[in-house]
Amino acid sequence: MIFKAIKTLIFITTITSIVSLTFSTSIVANGQSLEVLDQLLGKIERKNKAIRDVEDRAIEAEGILKEALEARLDKAWLGLLEENLTFVESVIEQEKSGANVDMYRNQAIEILKSQNKIADTIAKRLFSQIKLPEADLSAVDLAAVQTEMLGLLDSLDLSYGLHIQSLVISRHFKVDVAEEENLLKKNITESAANRAIFLEMAMQDAKAFSASVSAVPDDKESKAMLTVSKNRVRELADKLNELLVMMDDLGMDTSDYQSLAISATGQITTDLFDFGVVVKLLKEWSQSLLHATLEGGPDLIFKLLLLIIIIYVSFKIAILTQRVIEKALMESHLQLSELLRRMVISIVRNVIIVVGVLIALSQIGISLGPLLAGLGVVGFIIGFALQDTLSNFAAGMMILIYRPFDVGDLIDAGGISGKVSHMSLVNTTILTLDNQTILIPNNKIWGDVIKNVTAQTIRRVDMMFGISYSDDIPKTERILQEIIDSHEKTLAEPEPTIRLHELADSSVNFVVRPWVNKDDYWDVYWDITRSVKMRFDEEGISIPFPQRDVHVYNQSSL
Repeated sequence: MIFKAIKTLIFITTITSIVSLTFSTSIVANGQSLEVLDQLLGKIERKNKAIRDVEDRAIEAEGILKEALEARLDKAWLGLLEENLTFVESVIEQEKSGANVDMYRNQAIEILKSQNKIADTIAKRLFSQIKLPEADLSAVDLAAVQTEMLGLLDSLDLSYGLHIQSLVISRHFKVDVAEEENLLKKNITESAANRAIFLEMAMQDAKAFSASVSAVPDDKESKAMLTVSKNRVRELADKLNELLVMMDDLGMDTSDYQSLAISATGQITTDLFDFGVVVKLLKEWSQSLLHATLEGGPDLIFKLLLLIIIIYVSFKIAILTQRVIEKALMESHLQLSELLRRMVISIVRNVIIVVGVLIALSQIGISLGPLLAGLGVVGFIIGFALQDTLSNFAAGMMILIYRPFDVGDLIDAGGISGKVSHMSLVNTTILTLDNQTILIPNNKIWGDVIKNVTAQTIRRVDMMFGISYSDDIPKTERILQEIIDSHEKTLAEPEPTIRLHELADSSVNFVVRPWVNKDDYWDVYWDITRSVKMRFDEEGISIPFPQRDVHVYNQSSL
């Protein structure tokens, strides 16, 4: 069916070309300038005849010969499209120079009408031939298939480019090509989606072969496949970018595919980052702003005032919302950490501000699509450069979720002991007991042991006191028990522990372990230590200390 359609279109083109050639020879007044048009028509006729010959041979051929003739036929059709455009452009040039080209003008219109249909048919034929490589191919076979596929993509892009050029010239002749343009956009969209799928699969293959090479570094075939896969990703990304340029010329949305192309080149190697898309988006934005400035006039001033008002109102709404949410969270019964409350308030405030700014930008005619795409690209690059900061952010999220400590807790984390004075998703500020301020990255805290001293409501005070071997043990136990019981800040439950713990080298040691509220820890520790010393002195109980005997010998007496 495709061959018949092409043959019919070529036949129509041939007939009109012959008619035009006959008429052109009868026009002598136009002189030598019109002979160029006659020569071009002659080339078109010869091209048509060559296409018919190859087409007849391709229909009768089989196997490899048929494939070779069909490939030759594709090139011949593309050549015919180029010759037709050359003739039409020459007609326009002669017309601008003042020559009488009415007859050639009609011929050019007929060629353009058939041109769009031929370009569409050729593009569909080429598109149907582009397929994914088969599985289990060797590196050499995969490279060969890849080369063939890229050749088809080049031919397909050439057909799209010639089609776009034909549409532009058709408008010059006031030919209605709205239907043909919509069909072309549909075909290009399908081709872009197809290339995006090929690119994503190529990225997966490259990732798989990279893992294989990491696991078995000496596997030469895996290394070769990895190289071929990387080249395929790079080349497919280039082909996708070339198609995106055509889509931009047709006014089509390309933001999704642009992100994919950048992601593809960025995942393979860092020196493949292409900033052309970012530059293009910024250029479009600046041109749009300049155009609005030159032509908008009073309307632009009004929009700028509206921009300022919207941003001002958004800031006021953000502040008001922040106060309302802060009050609601304080009065609610939700057990939220201080960090979580601050983060919720900050996110809500910033979201309102960002939405207000975007609404304000849209009011002055700035397209948010390219701007958001550019911000996405910049965010990707910044995220890649700030990996350590993102690691701290992830650790901050884990601390936020599991809540091992909160603001005001006394902790020992990251090798630092002190009171938590401030927390963020990136770092934690600790005020040490000697009043030093220390900032610790969250990934160092989360990746180490965290000791929260004040997490529990009560704590046990661990103390040890020694007496002489000659002192009365029951009496000592009674005295220690009286000291613990008489202190107003010690707790009856849990019951305090007073036990003879060990027989040391120079003392008999007792452990004394009362329970207290966490805020009373050091007061009880210091009070009991002082009371024990004073009571032992009153009761005649000695607290031994290490002693050393020194013997001095006279050398002469020895």
